[in-house]
Amino acid sequence: MVAGWEVPSRSWPKAPMNGQIVGPLSIGVYDIRWDSPTVLGANSQFTLSGVNLYRSDVGERGPYFRLNQYPIGGNFYRDKTENVLVSNEIVFWDSSWRTKGDGPNDRDWVFNTKKPIIDRNEDKCVWAGTPTDVCLVIDGQEVIVDSVFGRTGEIRLITQSYFNPVTEKLVPPIIPGPNSTVTVSYYTNKNYVESGLEKKVWYRITSVGFYSSNPSAGMVETPLDYCQPLSHYSVEALDYIWREAIRRNNWILEQGGERVYLFIRKTAGIPCRCALEERTLEYNQMPRNNCRLCYGTGFLEGYEGPYNAILVPDEADRRVSQTERGRHLELSYEVWMGPTPLLTMRDFVVKQTNERFSIGAIRRPSNRGNLLQQHFTIAYLDESDIRYRVPLDSLSELPFPQNRITVDPRETMLVYPIAEQGPAIEAIPDEHSPEVYPSNADYKSHPMISEKDNIDDSRERRGRTITYDNQNYLWWLIPTVVYLSEWLNAVSSGLSGIL
Repeated sequence: MVAGWEVPSRSWPKAPMNGQIVGPLSIGVYDIRWDSPTVLGANSQFTLSGVNLYRSDVGERGPYFRLNQYPIGGNFYRDKTENVLVSNEIVFWDSSWRTKGDGPNDRDWVFNTKKPIIDRNEDKCVWAGTPTDVCLVIDGQEVIVDSVFGRTGEIRLITQSYFNPVTEKLVPPIIPGPNSTVTVSYYTNKNYVESGLEKKVWYRITSVGFYSSNPSAGMVETPLDYCQPLSHYSVEALDYIWREAIRRNNWILEQGGERVYLFIRKTAGIPCRCALEERTLEYNQMPRNNCRLCYGTGFLEGYEGPYNAILVPDEADRRVSQTERGRHLELSYEVWMGPTPLLTMRDFVVKQTNERFSIGAIRRPSNRGNLLQQHFTIAYLDESDIRYRVPLDSLSELPFPQNRITVDPRETMLVYPIAEQGPAIEAIPDEHSPEVYPSNADYKSHPMISEKDNIDDSRERRGRTITYDNQNYLWWLIPTVVYLSEWLNAVSSGLSGIL
């Protein structure tokens, strides 16, 4: 059985080992650490330029997008929500203005900024909604605006005189002309890390470089399919004992489980307007339940999948009840499966009979933070549910090429990723990349515990607790072995003296 992401012949560099995701006790911030890929013997034929970091806001299978613009040369990266200032953006007379007070029933002056507007007082990605979130300047004079709608970047001007309580006078509105210079400054979001409501944020790290013997061949990168998915859910590195426990659980499912399809509900992506105006969508916060574009999720395509999985077989009563809306099949029972893919409420299951079940609350037994199983309740969905419209026969209608797998493509069983992982070595800040290595980062907040000097770094498996060290390297047997060796030497010496 293929264990991990190794392939017999590799034409790309191997991904870094011992990746680790740590939340530094701040909302929307994750610290990613890894070992340098240059210490791996498999990368000796490459001249590495660094690593690329990819993130998925849906699950470990993707889709992924790259975070860094250039390869990262160090061993540390802080992924956090960042709002940047857009200073003095020019408002063009011909293209930026939506209305210029010339509507038959609307005399408002409204223009749109190039990017969405974020609340300037928030560290998170919160849409702006107050006039103080923007700074509008017309012909060198700062102007107070009437309203701001951050989702679309819409800014509406004051077109009537208003009372200034400071000067106790009426202030006439300032309206621009064709030759006026209009600029606006505001904050927009550059990077948004979702948090709360058990958001599934996953990372993969790839090595980037070129062949030392043939640099002109161009850059090569580790395929995402052979890079271990990392998440802050995994507190500890998976050791061989619990890896074997997961494998045996999978064997049980293989023998008596039920093969199903899993669909993961999207929590990020391209928003679906559901035929609603932007303001209605912003204030109601509810997509259409019968939308054929997002299937009631609010994001185009609705779900990621399908993923093959094995569940505990059906052992529940099927009861047909009479309700106000007609007859309904009551069928719900608890099942369990392996730790991947990671599920949340409102994902759904498709059986081979095309019966579809909604996933309820999930319980995840773990050992020192390692997810071992997923226990959850599934409930039968009526055929009128929109989730029956998610296609299974014509897979080309959904963006499945974006989905990534976590095991070798030739492997038919759904197993837990078992490539080496653990905490990264201490990162060294780079003075040439201050945006990658922030000066206030605490590089020693999670020191290496299970470092073994007599084990080569290219094959060392490390954890974050002494227990992991004890289980993998059995140091506690050394005194016993030494004692037995000395005892045998003494016995042999005594016997030789007698003889």
